[in-house]
Amino acid sequence: MAALFSRIEVSEYARKIGKSERTLWRWIKLGCNPRDPKSLREWQIRNQIRETPIERARKRRRDNEQNVTSRGSTRPHTVLSGNSSERSGNGDLPPAGRKGAAAALERLEHQEEESHRRLQIALISGNLVQIAAAQDFWLKCSETLRRLDLAVETARREAETQVPLKVAQDAQTAAAEWMRIAFMQFLSSEGVALMGIKDYGTWKAYAVERFRGILNLTVHGAERTCSPVPAWALERIKTAWNVED
Repeated sequence: MAALFSRIEVSEYARKIGKSERTLWRWIKLGCNPRDPKSLREWQIRNQIRETPIERARKRRRDNEQNVTSRGSTRPHTVLSGNSSERSGNGDLPPAGRKGAAAALERLEHQEEESHRRLQIALISGNLVQIAAAQDFWLKCSETLRRLDLAVETARREAETQVPLKVAQDAQTAAAEWMRIAFMQFLSSEGVALMGIKDYGTWKAYAVERFRGILNLTVHGAERTCSPVPAWALERIKTAWNVED
């Protein structure tokens, strides 16, 4: 289709719609017909839907700068001190907002919601060009959101600020079971000997020493079995129970 249009004609159409000749040639190669107002309007809508918030902000700032230039304004565009958007050259950009991964995730979630609403509107209109563009942008937002959400969750797990509930429950159950087994073995093996000790101080020292040894054997024996306790939890249990390596 590109061979059907002359360079002068494409230049005139590009000037009328406010696009570069390179952009219009690309549209023509993809099936746009500049001579058909309906086809041209569909491609303009498709291009607007595919624009990201950053691209739209840059476009607004560029248009503002062109308007200032056309009026012969001598206002400089260098960034000056202060919070005024006119002095900083930011045009009508909104405030930067909160920083950090959580804030970025929140903004991306909002953008995904907006892109899905635009897709629903395009589906209702039945316009295939709008549907394809809205669907493509929504899928990109969804995939980016999925990756960022996974990265944040992984970072939290690596920092040990969050563990699965099942892992915590299994670790607690195993620790309680170890203590129960150790105590029952202690009673079975040392009960008679403890009953024969009359002095309380001697009885206490003997009981503590014997129970500690049995507890050490129980924990080390559990390490060689299919224990549900992860390595980081096992180290905490050893420290709390004063288990010798």
